[in-house]
Amino acid sequence: MENKEKKILLITTGGTIASKKDWETGRVQSGVISGYNLAALIPDWKDFACHVVDLFQLPSGHLKMLHLREMVQTIKDAFQEGCCQGVVLTHGTDTLEETAYFLDLVLHGCGPVVLTGSQLPPEEIASDALRNLKDSLIAALSEESQDKGVLVVFNGKIYAASEVIKVHTSNLDAFAAPGWGPIGYLDEREVIYKRVVSKRAKLALGTSSREPKVYIISFALGMDGCLIDKALEAGAEGLVLEGFGRGQIPPEAVEQLEKAVKKGIPVVLTTRCYEGSVKGVYDYRGSAAQLEKMGVILGKDLPKQKARIKLILALANNMSVKEINELF
Repeated sequence: MENKEKKILLITTGGTIASKKDWETGRVQSGVISGYNLAALIPDWKDFACHVVDLFQLPSGHLKMLHLREMVQTIKDAFQEGCCQGVVLTHGTDTLEETAYFLDLVLHGCGPVVLTGSQLPPEEIASDALRNLKDSLIAALSEESQDKGVLVVFNGKIYAASEVIKVHTSNLDAFAAPGWGPIGYLDEREVIYKRVVSKRAKLALGTSSREPKVYIISFALGMDGCLIDKALEAGAEGLVLEGFGRGQIPPEAVEQLEKAVKKGIPVVLTTRCYEGSVKGVYDYRGSAAQLEKMGVILGKDLPKQKARIKLILALANNMSVKEINELF
């Protein structure tokens, strides 16, 4: 990356946006198209002066924390070397929101970083791949994108990494920010922001490459706490619970949960609702108020998958349960 004229670093990691369809089977092979070949499909792609790094060729469900750490280092090196003014990272849509949030937590003082993907392979009729990629390149080059945190660009809309989630398995309008909405949008080559996210959590990457074991347990009507016991037996260092409504869990699970808390395992409580915050409103066995008194950490409005990312980073930084509680 010695060419100082390069303006955009395009990092590819696989996913549908870099996939090809086997027309005999109808199945999609993930991550087989290189970044240069993908970018070359955009008629005016040379206008963006891209430097391409094909980092991985993986479905996003195959990624691990060590892959995310490599993404962070690649992005940091690019900005430190001064060879780009923005980064676009292509990614499978299945776990894109988790990677985006991870990067948003640990990348400080960098230029614009934009994540995107697609719901259809590039060669598919009406594919969203090239539009999403071109929109992301435009957003990453825009001065308006400075100091906005890590962004996700999809279907002409710009989302904050801390707010966005995938809401549809197959529709091209696959991402949303329930309760918040996009922070901006693209109109041809114009990048328009309507608001900013004022409060962003910041964490260090942590010195250890070890991935702390954090399990998610989702509760439904009538469940007990056996999965909590199983998680502890598997060596869980942290737990994220997805409860009902304001953050309730079945009373049959409280006893096992109390054991986990007494062992010093940080437990974060989230809600299965798309909108709203976990809060101690009710006072009965299994309610958020009683669980908080027990020592459970309220995850506020973070969905379970992002609460897990935040907890993993907190544990990687050797934070105490008290410090983790303050973090959330």
